[in-house]
Amino acid sequence: MATADIETVQSTLSPLAPILIRSYIRAWEDWKSAGYLHWRPRGRANFVWEQAAHYTALGLAEVPGVTVVLHNESYHFLVNDTVSFRLKKADSSGFTSNYPTQEALAFHDPQMPLTGVPAAQRVEVTYSLNRTQTDLRDIAVVAREGDTIAWTYSLLLDNSVASLPAASASTPAPSESTGRTGLVRRKGQNDKTDEAGDAG
Repeated sequence: MATADIETVQSTLSPLAPILIRSYIRAWEDWKSAGYLHWRPRGRANFVWEQAAHYTALGLAEVPGVTVVLHNESYHFLVNDTVSFRLKKADSSGFTSNYPTQEALAFHDPQMPLTGVPAAQRVEVTYSLNRTQTDLRDIAVVAREGDTIAWTYSLLLDNSVASLPAASASTPAPSESTGRTGLVRRKGQNDKTDEAGDAG
């Protein structure tokens, strides 16, 4: 099984983008209105993930060709038996923080089968926060090759293709002052994974 093909993923997910964007925005608004200021980042990430997954499942329930797969206490969204995606919180370069279970490793490794999720194209639809953790920074689609980002593109911005050096989860983070580029970023930017415990 090869790495997810960006053209296939973009054409498949493009019709769903408004639902995905709206789901994350609603989830973040729910978090802000809840007033749980004493919660730690991990709790916040879990809260936003639960709400976003709920809204996405509701929004896609009547969309032809979309199946919601509840697998190991997580949601996998299967589109036309071709693309599978899951929702995650990411850092500014698209890396997510996962406890290295067999399933998490398999999802990021296109050479490994993923039980119950037959799609060959596996990606994450992620949200990231601004530097002060007070608002959504981006909503993006990310394809991984193990601990390296193969490519990523924003659902919020106009996109064009650019080649960038390979990045892995262990490389240092860049300054966030450069902001979003709106580019399809092949082989990712340098950054590190979120701090331990900030999953979602």
